[in-house]
Formats: sequence, C-alpha cells, structure tokens
Amino acid sequence: MNAFCLSSALLLALGFASLQAASLPESRKIDELLAQGWQKAGVQPNPAASEEVLVRRLYLDIVGRIPSVEETQSYLKSSDPDKRAKLIDSLLGSTGHTSHMFNYWADVLRLSDNVKGRLTAEAYEEWLKKQLHANTPYDQMVRNLLTTDGGVWDSGSIGFWQRDENKLDHLAYTVQVFLGTSIVCAQCHDHPFDKWTQMDYYHMAAFTWGMNTKSKSYDFFQKKAQGPEIDKAALKNMDKKERKEYLAKFQKDKKSAVSEVSREDLQKIKQSMQDVMKPLRYTSAEWQEGKLPALPHDYKYTNAKPGDKVEPKAMFGPAAPVKEGESTIETFAGWMTSPENPRFTTVIANRMWKKAFGLGLIEPVDQMTDSTVASNPALMDYLTQLMIEKKYALKDFLRVLYNTDAYQRAATTQEVPAGEVYHFTGPVLRRMSAEQIWDSLVTLTRGNMDDAVDDDNVRLHQYLDDLAMFLGTIRDKGAEGIIDIARENSDRLEANRQKLADMQKQLAEAKKSGTEGSIDANAISREAQQLRKQTERDFLIALVGEDRAADLRQGYKAKQDTPKRPQIDPKVLASMTKEQRREFMKNAGKASGKDGLTLVSRASEQQSPARAGTFLRTFGQSDRELIENASTDASVPQALALINGPVLDALTSPVSKLSQSLQGASTTDEKLETVYTALLSREPTADEKAILKQVSTERGEKAVGDVLHALITGAQFLFVQ
Repeated sequence: MNAFCLSSALLLALGFASLQAASLPESRKIDELLAQGWQKAGVQPNPAASEEVLVRRLYLDIVGRIPSVEETQSYLKSSDPDKRAKLIDSLLGSTGHTSHMFNYWADVLRLSDNVKGRLTAEAYEEWLKKQLHANTPYDQMVRNLLTTDGGVWDSGSIGFWQRDENKLDHLAYTVQVFLGTSIVCAQCHDHPFDKWTQMDYYHMAAFTWGMNTKSKSYDFFQKKAQGPEIDKAALKNMDKKERKEYLAKFQKDKKSAVSEVSREDLQKIKQSMQDVMKPLRYTSAEWQEGKLPALPHDYKYTNAKPGDKVEPKAMFGPAAPVKEGESTIETFAGWMTSPENPRFTTVIANRMWKKAFGLGLIEPVDQMTDSTVASNPALMDYLTQLMIEKKYALKDFLRVLYNTDAYQRAATTQEVPAGEVYHFTGPVLRRMSAEQIWDSLVTLTRGNMDDAVDDDNVRLHQYLDDLAMFLGTIRDKGAEGIIDIARENSDRLEANRQKLADMQKQLAEAKKSGTEGSIDANAISREAQQLRKQTERDFLIALVGEDRAADLRQGYKAKQDTPKRPQIDPKVLASMTKEQRREFMKNAGKASGKDGLTLVSRASEQQSPARAGTFLRTFGQSDRELIENASTDASVPQALALINGPVLDALTSPVSKLSQSLQGASTTDEKLETVYTALLSREPTADEKAILKQVSTERGEKAVGDVLHALITGAQFLFVQ
C-alpha cells in the first residue's frame, strides 16, 4: 500500500468519513499529520460541528463578531457544496477581518492611545490597519517596523519605536513578540532559567541602540555663522611673513565670530522656540549609525568592565555581521525575519495556529527555549514550512487552517490542564474576548458595521500635513532666517519676562506686608500665562503666517467619542407609538451619559484601550501594559453589567436591528425563534421549544424579554463553540 493510500485509510479509520474532505491540499496535509498524532496517542477526533455552530464560529474567529440574522439565514439556506470555503474567503477579505486582527495585534504590540505622543499612537494604529487589510507579508511588516525612519507624517510605523522610551525594555518586547523568547531577566543579570547572559542581552541591544526617538528640535539650527572671508587677491601680494600673520589673524577673527554668534543666537532660538517646538515632540524616529550601548555601572561579571561599549552580536541562530552598505538596524531586521532564523517563522505560525484553534502547538507562545518541543513536532515543522511557502501572507495561511476538517469539528469542552498535551481533536472551547462581545452587541443593535473600519482619520491627516508644513518652513528659512526671527522675538520675550518678574515681585511684597488680599493672584496668573502664549504665537505667526499658526497652536485633537445618540430611520420613528417614542428618547438619553453604552462602531474604532471601568475593560480588554494582557475570566462586574447595565436597553431599543427583526415576526413563538437565531445562529431545539412554549404561555409578550435576558447572560452566547 502506498503512502497516500495509507494516509487515506488512516483518515477514514479515525472518523474523517463523517466530514467533507478539506478543500485545500495543504489543509488535507494538516489533517493527515493530526490523524497520525491521534492514532499514536490513542484518541478519537471530535464529531463534526453542525452548520449552525460553524457559521457562528467562522464569523467570530475571522471577523470577530456573531453573524447577523440575515447572514446566518443566507448561509444555512444555501445549497452550494462549496459554501463553507467561499464564506471563509469572503470573511478573510473583509474589513471585518481587519478590525478583528487589529484587536489581536493591538494586544500583542501593546498599542495604546494613552501615551505622551497621542498623535503618533493614532497614526501607528491606522498604519497597522492598512497593513492588515492589504495582507502585507508578515516578514515585510516586521522589517518595516524595525527599520522605519523619519517623522510620523512620513509613516505611522514610527509609533513602534515611540511606544517605549527605554531602549533596553524595547528590545525585550521586540524579541518576545517576534522571536517568542523571553530575555528580559538578562537585562539586569544572567538569566536564571535559560542560557542567556547579561552580555548576550547587551550584544542584542547594540543592534537597535542607534534608534533615536527624542525629537531633535534644534539640530537644523546648528549651522555656524561663517565669519570673515579670506581676501584671496590681497593674499597673493603678501610675502611669506605677511601671509603668515594675516592667516593667523584671520583664523582668530573667524573663530571669535563663529563662537560668539552661534552661542548668542542659538540661545535666542532655544528661548524663543521652547513652546513653539512642542508639536514635534514624540513624532520622529531617526537612526544614528555607530551608537553603541555601554554596560551598566553595576556590571559584575569578569568578561568586561562597567561602562565598556558592546558590539552587536546575535543571541542565537545564524551570525549577523553588519554588511557593507547596510546599517546595523537593517542587518538586525534582515537577520530576525529571515526564513533561516530558527524562531521567527515558527513563532508566527504557532501564533496563528493558536488564533484558529485556541491553543498553540507550543505553549506559552512567547517563552521558547532550546529545549522547547511542540505537542506535534511534525505538524509544527510543516506549519513553519507552510508559512514560508505562503510568503508570510497571514490571510493565506489562516485560510488553510480554517479549511481543515480538524477546525470544522465540534469544540473540545474539557479544559486542557497545564503541562498536558492536547492533540487537537477539534478547536478548544473559548469565551469571547471583550472586543468580540462588544462587536457582537454592535451587530445585534446596528447590524454589519464592518465597512466603517477603513475610514481615514481626516483630523489626523490634516494635522500631519500641518506638522510637515511647519518643519518644511523652518528648514526652508534656514538658520539665518530663524535667527533673524529669534532676534526680533527675543526682545518681546525679554520684555514679557520683565513683566512676569514685576508681577512676582508685586505678589511677594504684598505677602510680606500682609496685604495679599488686595492683590488678585488669579488675575496675575492668567496674565502671566497669556504673556507666555503671546511669545509663542508671535514666533509661529512670523514663521508660517497667522492662519496656519492658529491650527498648530490648537494642537492635534484626538478622535472624538462616537456620536452621542444613535441615528434613527425616520420611517422607524414614524411607526412608533407615542409611548415607544417616549421610551426611545429616554433610553437614548441614558446612552449619551458617561455610563451609557454607545454601540455605534466596532471595538477597533474606539479609544485604544478603553478607559478603566468601561464595558470593554470590564470584560477583560488589555490595558496594553504587558504583551497579550487581555483576560477572558468571568467576574462579578461582568455579570452586573449584563444584568443591570444598559445592554438590554440597547438591544430592545426600537431602533436596534434586533427589535426591527422582532417586529417582522407575527407571533411570540416566531419572535423567540428570531432571538435564538440572532444570538446563537440557530433555532431552539425540541426540548427548548417545549420550555419556551411554557414561558410564552405564562409570560405572554414579556417572554421575549425574559428569554433575551437569559440568553445574553448565558454561556451559549458568550462562548465560541
């Protein structure tokens, strides 16, 4: 019997006859490798998942939300034998997938609006969404992040470097995310549980040490004044002694002129532009070749001394010598993302496997060591090779995983104990993430909002254009032009400083004499602040004109909260009774309050991360302080949010999609079936129908609200089955 026949026989013996054969050859290969593992371990695969379970699972796993009633019914009614594969392709190509994967990578990369450079943070988020939507190869995306250079108006990718000011910390996060290895302990001492030494850590840090994220506000003013020029005609007519005396005097005069002008004028510039240059802080990343880290003052090992400079050297894998014509950071990026790197490809393949199946072949996904062995080594090797064959296109890789028979089996409901091997007889049962719960509620209230994900942030790009214009204007004027403005402005600055000094003296004298009550300290403080602003305004106006100066002084206005009140179709409003209209306006008012639930856009379009105490954070959204810091653990506040919070108000509002679907049902029984389809993507079972019939008889129209409340708080809704 040949190898193919043997594999086919093995698959049939292990239950694959109950499932449609995987549509992709790569998917079938994965199924074969899994089947070999099942046979060796003596386990049976899970039964096939129902179409109702699969359509809900595919929507949640690929686009991060439950399907709408219409989407569920469209899939279930279709008789197309390829409908499953076609749905997978459609979902992977949608903006909903971009939204869902953004939430995933925001957690991994710790993207946060709550940083000093809010402008750069939002540009970074937008850049990442565009990379994900375009299916930019993962290795290329990582290289772009590592080698990015310039201002945020050039590329939002500089946010990767702006995320952490500490260069040593940044290296630890970089290696953990992209190479799946935790080396942070070696930052301060030799690693206690791995082979890495503190010297190894600094060798790695030397690759990235040259990235400067502190805006060099005055560097383009450093051009020195030229001083006197040599009189070449006169020099020709001088004898040797005269020429020597002339050149000596010339050098002395030039040095004096350059030193005096530069020192005075640069000081004037710095004084005048302290506030003017604030918009440029946290907006750039500039590579400086040749910068090397020095060992810390408390370095205690015998292989070097504290303060010694450390050259770049790779911790593992192939050597990474800096090539001629290539910067150190380019060498590092090429080494890290190379298919020959023993960890880069394995880590991302394992991450995506966990994304689909709920558990990695290697766990934890970011704590690999030389002794790490995957639960199915042959499968891990194949997935690593498959990632290379797919040229690191993550959508293409995920398409293979979602088309496997193993993925399309029923979920394993028993928790896999830590340290035990799971043989992937099906995906593991998982609770929805905070973002999946939010986006599913948005679907119930607003329908498919995926198309709103790709909208450009107009305010962001307007301000980026302003900054680019501002910087370009400064460079166009040059050192001499800036010095002229600074000289003029410094006179006003000095006058304002004198006024401030007089005010402070007046306050001090009043306090000393006990008559401070006669002085309006607040008014003086306001006037002092106004004087400081006046100096900044005058300088900006002189640079870029009054209109553009006003835009720059206002600063970047971060993306605003979602609309306060949901928009309503006039036809729906007209169809309401007077009581329904009154109830709608009351609930809309609740939604606009600080504790309301404005379910008008997907989680990826909200503040990132959400504020503490809000719905997303209550349900476990990461605070973005640590890598993959989200939680799916249940809590009392979560239960209270669903039981007593505004969720039901949003779902039962006359303008919600769910309410409109319920209005189309003529009987209570039909409405209850609609609730099941909307929340669980299936009709109630025969046993459930019997219970619902009893509830309907006892509660009448109130049965719909009762059942809705029970389902929205239950495990069947909150879990990805």
